[in-house]
Amino acid sequence: MAPVPFAVTLALGLIGLGLLFQAEAAAALRVWLSSTAYGHCFLVLPIAAWLAWDRRGVARGLRPQPTPWPVLAVLPCALAWLAAARLGVMEGRQFAALGIAEALLVALLGWRLARAFAAPLAYLVFLVPFGAFLVPALQSVTVWCIDAGLDIAGVPHAVDAVTIDIPEGTFYVAEACAGLRFLIASLAFGACYACLMYCRIWKRLAFLAACGAVPVAANGLRALGIVLAGHLLGSAAAAAADHLVYGWGFFAGVTILLTLAGLPFRDDRHAVPA
Repeated sequence: MAPVPFAVTLALGLIGLGLLFQAEAAAALRVWLSSTAYGHCFLVLPIAAWLAWDRRGVARGLRPQPTPWPVLAVLPCALAWLAAARLGVMEGRQFAALGIAEALLVALLGWRLARAFAAPLAYLVFLVPFGAFLVPALQSVTVWCIDAGLDIAGVPHAVDAVTIDIPEGTFYVAEACAGLRFLIASLAFGACYACLMYCRIWKRLAFLAACGAVPVAANGLRALGIVLAGHLLGSAAAAAADHLVYGWGFFAGVTILLTLAGLPFRDDRHAVPA
């Protein structure tokens, strides 16, 4: 009997996992559609495909060599899925399902080919809409930045949880102002950028860490700027008008600065023959 072609086996495996974990996939799609923090998730598969294409030179001459050992990772992933299901944590279920899919891919590709495509395989983690649990912590960091900045500027104020009162009015650090959407998008961008620009793992991790820390700090400065603008304008409402629009422009500038800051450290890869 002729062996089943690799592409057919891969397609059947992914279809089977899709049917098995359709609840997790449907939940992720609903979040992508309903939350502005995860709209970039629609770009994850195309970006992963581009990263795989970018590594075609590394994989040249390699052929799929299926190995059963990665399938052993399915057991802890299944246990993690069961625990997440019992706890009602959809993100945990989605990560476990993704782990099972990754184990299938590695088992079918073989170690050498999977290593060549490690970056696009790892990038698939951004398919999971994770990070919502960080919102309270991000709100606290933003409030701390505003509080510290107003102390330095000498503006009289009072802080109550996520509310800041100044003589000109009251500001509320809502969940939408916590900076989660910018943090998650920045991490997704940073991972793609690091995979394209750097070959050394420590450079990739350093740039990814910067893409996590800089947006958080920048969001605190943005919020402080809005409060200071309200103080100078004499109206909290006037300063807060269209602050989300200004925020997108501000973080676009931050992303450009991160991109420019990372360029001098890029690794020049050898030209790949056509």
